Amino acid sequence: MTTDVCKSFYGIEKSFFSENGRKCGYTSGEIAQQPLVWDLLCDVLTARKGDILAFMEKLGDLSKLRIILTGAGSSAFVGDALSVLAAKIAGIRVESIHTTDIVSSPDSYLFPDVPTLLVSFARSGNSPESSGAVNCARQIIKDLFEAVIVCDGTSALFELSAHNEKCLTLVMPELSNDKGFAMTSSVSCMQLAGFALLNYGKIDDIIRDISLLSKNVAGSSPVFTKTALKLARTDFDRIAYLGSGFTKHLAHEASLKMMELTNGIVNGSYESATGFRHGPKSVVNSKTMTVHMIPNDRFTAQYDLDLLSEIYRQKKENTVIAVGVGIDIPCDEIVTVESEGYGIGADICTGLQTLVFCQMLAMFKSLELGVMTDNPSPDGEVNRVVKGVIVYPYAGKTGEFRLQQGS
Repeated sequence: MTTDVCKSFYGIEKSFFSENGRKCGYTSGEIAQQPLVWDLLCDVLTARKGDILAFMEKLGDLSKLRIILTGAGSSAFVGDALSVLAAKIAGIRVESIHTTDIVSSPDSYLFPDVPTLLVSFARSGNSPESSGAVNCARQIIKDLFEAVIVCDGTSALFELSAHNEKCLTLVMPELSNDKGFAMTSSVSCMQLAGFALLNYGKIDDIIRDISLLSKNVAGSSPVFTKTALKLARTDFDRIAYLGSGFTKHLAHEASLKMMELTNGIVNGSYESATGFRHGPKSVVNSKTMTVHMIPNDRFTAQYDLDLLSEIYRQKKENTVIAVGVGIDIPCDEIVTVESEGYGIGADICTGLQTLVFCQMLAMFKSLELGVMTDNPSPDGEVNRVVKGVIVYPYAGKTGEFRLQQGS
């Protein structure tokens, strides 16, 4: 990230992210570069539009096909969020099943005689489960189609899939392959690409929405920065991200970012607005921040606004924050995102603006706590690309498995 980009996005000098021993050059740059990455994604979608259409049309009636979105960690949360939007926007039934579940219990999730499209999301494409889930699916499912959305075009997942005639492989712009510990621009880029894939007949409309998203985030970033910096200095060690529908799954991603970048010093959780009252609300104490992610959907937002009012009405020393569209009720801080001008991508584009703010809040809290943001777990207990996972060979339902002595 250049000094000019840093200054224009955050409104503060790049040196802020490296002074006093701070190591946040990658993370700060990868959050800030998202408008540029999205513009580059538009170029990818334009160039690959014909390939996407040809592949998806070859699948026939999607309502008769089982569609599974898969990934691990943040890549899995991309699938979780898109499964909700696919039903609402595209009118198709889509399942999100994490690669970590598929490899450990393939017979619980994959069915031999059900024609299936497996859509894999991955930043590095080198996590053992990424290739492991594909190999399980190939071994079990008789009529399998695949799509791969990956940020590294040299990865194991890419090489596994690139030459398969029943697979569409989409490599994201090179900049999206985040070098920092936590996934930021990779998440938003893959989510937009997956949305375009599932709404393949309206790619031109989606490109227009992505271009507007890019402008809106670039324009809002100085205000986001000022607010995120102020909130990061608040004394909290618990944070609950709350959202409904699509934003519930963005809340999952936001909670992970806070835990990753603070190395677990801040305990993050997530829940739906309606689900929060059923027990998880007990997390609220004097050092809790609740972040209410208000969705673009006006019907759904009623539930989020009701909870926001309740939490603020019962407020003691806890902090109550609202981020999103159409917020005009009391709370400690309101962060407004732009909603005008979007078409089919209104939900995803307003939601990703909210997610960018949450990424910034996690980054600034990490810096406030003195954590090395680019490598918050320097002892290697948690890694950028997961280590220590053994993907065992799948022998089928009738195959025998004996635990070796001493294993």
